[in-house]
Amino acid sequence: MISFHNVVKIRTFFLQFVALSYAIAFYSLYLQIPGLYGDDGILPAASQISSSAISTTKITELLWNNPTLLYFAPSLNLSITQMMEAICLLCTILGLLVTVKPSWLTKPVFICLWVGYLSLYKVGQTFLWFQWDILLLETGFLAIILSPLLWGYNRRALPQDQLNMFLVRWLLFRMMFASGVVKLTSQCPTWWGLTAMPTHYFSQCIPTPLAWFATLLPDWIHRLSVASTFVIEIPLTFFFFGPTSSIRKFTFFHQNLLMIMIMLTGNYNFFNFLYMALCLSLADDSWLRSKTGQQSQHPVTRCICCLLHIGVYAGLGLMVATAFNLKFADDFTLSSEVAFSKEQFDDFLTYAVPIGIVLGAMGLIYASCISIYKSIGPSHSGSFMNFITVVVYIAVAAFMFSVSLPSFTGQLDRTTYDKIPKSIKSMDKALNQFELTSRYGLFRSMTGVGGRPEIVLEGSDSIHGPWKEYSFLYKPGAVAVPPKFCLPHQPRLDWQMWFAALGSYQQNPWFVSLVLRLLEGQKDVLQLLDPNTPFKANPPKYIRAQKYLYTFSKLGSSDWWVRSLEGEYFPIVSAQDGLDNMLKKNGIIGARSPPGKGVVPDLLSGIRSITEGFPPHLQIWSFAWLALPLFLPFVIS
Repeated sequence: MISFHNVVKIRTFFLQFVALSYAIAFYSLYLQIPGLYGDDGILPAASQISSSAISTTKITELLWNNPTLLYFAPSLNLSITQMMEAICLLCTILGLLVTVKPSWLTKPVFICLWVGYLSLYKVGQTFLWFQWDILLLETGFLAIILSPLLWGYNRRALPQDQLNMFLVRWLLFRMMFASGVVKLTSQCPTWWGLTAMPTHYFSQCIPTPLAWFATLLPDWIHRLSVASTFVIEIPLTFFFFGPTSSIRKFTFFHQNLLMIMIMLTGNYNFFNFLYMALCLSLADDSWLRSKTGQQSQHPVTRCICCLLHIGVYAGLGLMVATAFNLKFADDFTLSSEVAFSKEQFDDFLTYAVPIGIVLGAMGLIYASCISIYKSIGPSHSGSFMNFITVVVYIAVAAFMFSVSLPSFTGQLDRTTYDKIPKSIKSMDKALNQFELTSRYGLFRSMTGVGGRPEIVLEGSDSIHGPWKEYSFLYKPGAVAVPPKFCLPHQPRLDWQMWFAALGSYQQNPWFVSLVLRLLEGQKDVLQLLDPNTPFKANPPKYIRAQKYLYTFSKLGSSDWWVRSLEGEYFPIVSAQDGLDNMLKKNGIIGARSPPGKGVVPDLLSGIRSITEGFPPHLQIWSFAWLALPLFLPFVIS
């Protein structure tokens, strides 16, 4: 379940991945701050920081209820957005620095990164409410626990390492198991019918060019891909608690294979790096050593392990073949279909969720025992101090494990949730503002069946037209423009346009603010769009939004997309129609933060003028390549 081998190298790789994910997330957001959160942006961040509350409420009370460093912006002679930019740039530099200088991967560094991102998250509103933002905060908090206190300990094994890495593994289990389960509990017919993949490729937020080619695969491969996703996300997550390295390597390979497929066909920003970092919790340092010189197993032990592996893999194969009715056809294709009912799956959950918790608790106890043994063992001097340190870490681990249970069980099995003590639920609720734990569930239901809904913004100088389409940097627009690779950058406006198309503009008041800013010709908002979009120089007099249904084109077409008009999404408006008064009345815009003056604001302005000259994804690619050397040891071994 937990390897007795040291995990000091794995710990360092994990912390480097987290630091790099932080750097990418901070810089990606930095590039979008003026347009999203400036005083003349779509959702001004100043509206989230009450100047009256700062002067009338104790700072400790403010920070407890809404923990963000932006309360200190006026004291530092900075506006809210200038403070956000400063945090992003400083944390980007810090994240990159410790990525290339692993001896500096310490608790103070990760506290700074976590506090910085939490500060931005608390004012980020809808543009920062993504699962990977919350996942980064939870992973980042575990990185604080896992990292050494002092510099230079990156090559030194610590007695609490196994215990802390198990907390990371528990997060990985919660996220992946829930992601698999919610696909089926959502009752989505495409997941149950194993027909989700062709739709997923074109309907995901920002597909890559390879997604178009993936849709050309035969139907039986699409169906098998869905079945494989279920297997990787549900039964193979229990292999995280496997007693042997072989079992954990088996699921490690499949988890990363799934993530690579996701990366090739969809732009999911820093989530990909973060997920691979979490998968490192399945490994230990023995995975990075050559087999030459390693002590061989006793023949009896080897035989027992061999029989165990045969039993486990044969059992898994039989279960998968039965659950998905796998059969070879006459043309040598492999047919598949869901062979269990919704009632049977609900019954499975009543056992699987408690079993997962029990396995997690057993793993936590076993990891605690290993840490205690290592703290008093001959390899560590000052054993009593090491023992006391481990006891403290055990208490922290037990706390983190406990407060994660309500969010984990609440969406999966109500019976198990009701059995959790009220004290634990109260504790989780009391600390909710710190985002220590969260519920997850990726790709819960398949949207865009029959065509992905897409909003097309159009401007004109006459109410009768002609109308010209605004072009976005990454989301689908003109049918002849191919999808783009932009990961690990997250274009947050492009993403929210996808979500807005699933509902109405009444459900997305930020969209009305976007329309107003385009009518005003706000430079910072236009910076979020394609550089060649119309109305860059002069705003239109009128704007409207049409709703289209997009699908990938067929083989042989000269276009990448096919679209059909579904209807009006937003009526024709002009700058004189009172949008600004309506948005101010609802507190969406209108809040302003006094601009700071001095060396720091001037420096921030100079850096901004430089970054505006290059595409965002290219800027992030300039340092995201640092992930490649981190993968290399695992490829070689």
